[in-house]
Amino acid sequence: MSKFWASLSNDILHILTDGLEEYNVVIEVGDAPNTKIFHAHSIILRARSPYFRQALSKNWAKKEGDIIKFSKPNISPKVFEVILKFIYSGNVDMMNKSMMEALDLLIATDELLLTELSDYVQEYLLHYEVGWLEDNLITLWKKINNYDSCRKLQEYCLSIICKDPTYLFKSPDFLLLDSSLLVSFLKLDSLQIEEVQIWDYLIKWGMAQNENLHIEDISQWTKEDFEQLGMTLKECIPLIGFLQISSSDFYDKVWPFRDILPKSTLEEVMKYHLKPMTPPKPVDKLAKRLQFDSCLLRPYHVALLSSWIDRVEGQKRYLYEENPYRFQLLLRGTRDGFDSNTFHEKCDDKGRTIVVMKIHRTNEILGGYSPVVWSSKEGYWNTEDSFLFTLGNRGMIEDNRLCRVSRHRSCYAIRFSGKEYGPCFGDKDLCMKGKFDQEGSCSCQKDDYIDKVTDAGSFKVDEYEVFRIIKK
Repeated sequence: MSKFWASLSNDILHILTDGLEEYNVVIEVGDAPNTKIFHAHSIILRARSPYFRQALSKNWAKKEGDIIKFSKPNISPKVFEVILKFIYSGNVDMMNKSMMEALDLLIATDELLLTELSDYVQEYLLHYEVGWLEDNLITLWKKINNYDSCRKLQEYCLSIICKDPTYLFKSPDFLLLDSSLLVSFLKLDSLQIEEVQIWDYLIKWGMAQNENLHIEDISQWTKEDFEQLGMTLKECIPLIGFLQISSSDFYDKVWPFRDILPKSTLEEVMKYHLKPMTPPKPVDKLAKRLQFDSCLLRPYHVALLSSWIDRVEGQKRYLYEENPYRFQLLLRGTRDGFDSNTFHEKCDDKGRTIVVMKIHRTNEILGGYSPVVWSSKEGYWNTEDSFLFTLGNRGMIEDNRLCRVSRHRSCYAIRFSGKEYGPCFGDKDLCMKGKFDQEGSCSCQKDDYIDKVTDAGSFKVDEYEVFRIIKK
């Protein structure tokens, strides 16, 4: 089959430019004083656009004699001219369009149901104008967020903002952001940023909406000042994951603004930090940003353990949002049971794992990392990559301690002792046997690892969890 698309396109376009004596549609486009009259042919408009198919029907169309007349005040003449040429020829030239013209064109395609053109404009912007899009994410989002046809650009915006929220929070337009748009961003549960940073930016935004408020003299604020800020941030505060903010950051950054927090929120956060071993009440998904399923670990623990897995130390240690691993919960004692058989049923042959437990009475949180699969067989596994750890009993970062296997004892790093035993690190360093919630079922004695992680000797656990470590 021969194709003569180019000549067909040009011939039909000539109908628009040269065949005006046969037009039967008059469209007034634009808002005064920027208006323009366009002439077109109903048969072509109906064939090419579902919108015009409906608008030019007998039920909608307004006729004066044989001429159908209607207006489009919300589309600029410049944009409509591009659309009309596309309808007639199937072609569009984006090379000489400004970005705002391109976005206006995109919005117009949504109204006129020109899906093909909408997809093309979005693909063009994503291919040729990425730099502008990244530098103007807020402007872009304001334009497209309410239009379903702009899904490709919406997904692009959200992926950029979630991966690097500084595009949003450090934008010159951030402080000018409408509250409804800010709320929509705060509802994202995958923002790759520490929660305390979100709080800092939120406070800056709130004060920018109230010119009389200045953070430099917060000690001089009146009750009315705090009430004013609280009202401004009323819809935003429930979307902050306060339980993911460390106690020191909470004291330094949030506590000065405690008067704007709901009493119930403040009480729950204080209990969480003052009684760290008390499981927090379930919180809304929106307030669990970057969160994972654990009763024993917090986000900064996960980042720390991931850093230890990769032997990343000092300032290069991972933040939670940089964590290259996903911690998948395989087993929880209070949910699945504390016996060794359950451990092997749920955790054998699952790859790398982290075992974490809370000791009865002392409330110490400790555990170990195994880079090899667990098994019901008997024997030892040689590895230098396993380690033990303790997170203390206060939930404080400074209590965290790493204990690696001794190099000359690495052949005993992981012990398999049949189904009667659960996870065992070294010959005696950390072992779980039988029913782990019974007294004396667990033990810790220095043997094959550099140091011991608890002085408890033998103990039982109130809770324990096993996580599969999956590379993202």
